[in-house]
Amino acid sequence: MIDQPQNDQFRPRGSVDASSALLPYRGPWSPRLAAHLLRRAGFGGSPAEIGAAASAGMNAAVDGLLDPRPDTLPSSPQGDLTYLPMAPPEQRRDAYLRAVSWWLDRMLQTPNPLIERMTYFWHNHFTSGVQGGITPAMMVVQNRLFRANALGNYAYLTHQVARDPAMLLYLNGNQNRSQHPNENFARELMELFSMGVGNYTEQDVRESARAFTGWIVPRDGASSSFVARFHDAGSKTFLGHTGAFAGDDVIDVIMGQPATAQFMARKFLRNFVYDDPEQELVDATAGRFADAKYDVAALLDTLLRSNVFYSDRAYRSIVKSPVDLVVGALRTIGVTTSTPRVIGAMNGMDQVLMRPPNVAGWPGGSQWLNQGTILARLNFLNQLVSFRAASPVTQMQAMPGMAGPLAWIAGVSQTDASAVAARVLDLTVQSDVTDEQRQSIVGFLTTDGVGNPVELNGENIDEKVRGAMSLAMALPAYQLE
Repeated sequence: MIDQPQNDQFRPRGSVDASSALLPYRGPWSPRLAAHLLRRAGFGGSPAEIGAAASAGMNAAVDGLLDPRPDTLPSSPQGDLTYLPMAPPEQRRDAYLRAVSWWLDRMLQTPNPLIERMTYFWHNHFTSGVQGGITPAMMVVQNRLFRANALGNYAYLTHQVARDPAMLLYLNGNQNRSQHPNENFARELMELFSMGVGNYTEQDVRESARAFTGWIVPRDGASSSFVARFHDAGSKTFLGHTGAFAGDDVIDVIMGQPATAQFMARKFLRNFVYDDPEQELVDATAGRFADAKYDVAALLDTLLRSNVFYSDRAYRSIVKSPVDLVVGALRTIGVTTSTPRVIGAMNGMDQVLMRPPNVAGWPGGSQWLNQGTILARLNFLNQLVSFRAASPVTQMQAMPGMAGPLAWIAGVSQTDASAVAARVLDLTVQSDVTDEQRQSIVGFLTTDGVGNPVELNGENIDEKVRGAMSLAMALPAYQLE
């Protein structure tokens, strides 16, 4: 259950004991909690992955997420990413789709789900997108930067983002000159990337903008460079510190502000634990992050083993983003490669990867859900599990690795409706259902379209299991992670 929203955020009902919230969880371990870990620290797990995490135990499962394995996946999309202004629209569209498909395929195939999850986290934190002069190739470069530093140091990554070509173009850093400082990046660095509103003044914005002058992005967009003659080398006073600051100096000052650890702690808690976290929980988390000198792996090591992470209040308390919903569903049924139709389905759910709505990114939470996006979610899930080789073109196309209904219920008697329903519900929502919801799916399996009793058999099992999967994925629990 959840309380009323605060700024469109929903805090789970109940209270938190901040003195014990971040202490290591010592309670019972189960496949249900293993699935919870894999949803939050990745994009969900296949039945085999959930089983392995459950067998390993909580500590070993978290260790496996934090210890990267060799990654042999392609470091860049295959094919032509040319995105010239005068290129045909089809070429520009194909370049964008190649870049997004490459990233979705990494989410589906990665041996390091937490790294891919954090790559997505940073994409929605240090926001940039394909637009104007920002090309898919530039977003791929930024994506690789986020992946390389996914579990690294937040302060170091902030320094690197400040000179990232896509970011320089997105927030006009490429136009920031000593004669005419551009304040866009300086403002968003403090408002959205580090400290939050109320922790700086307009004069701090102006002084910070002066410090970041001098960076340019060459025409090829592959890198950035610093041009000393474009930089304002004069003295600046920023957040009470005075010196001939450059951008790196400004970032160092920001990282020394208590507000920065607070701002980031709240963001990590919203993404990994629950919305609108209590101030005492934010304080405790901020203290851990500051003590770790902004080491992301150290913070996640604490959160993913904590009492609060495995609490009933945190369990299924976050609305899945479209990428969570789509990638999680594909992984559940064994799909290993995305298609343009998958990207189109996500667009209908209001998430366009590499094209966030604005510099604040996707707000997430309850704002993912409205009448149109809920319908788009349910249509996608229904079409996904209903796919057959002879499906109409309006339905999902075949995707490599997709298993069929008999694989989804492997090991269960195909004539036992209760057992089939139990397997479907375990596969989709780890049996987080009411008796009424369970009986509804059993009822679907044991009746025809007009309510007459039927028995499961070899002729109807395919259709019935697909329908049961669709009903299970339409449950409220499936929209939550």
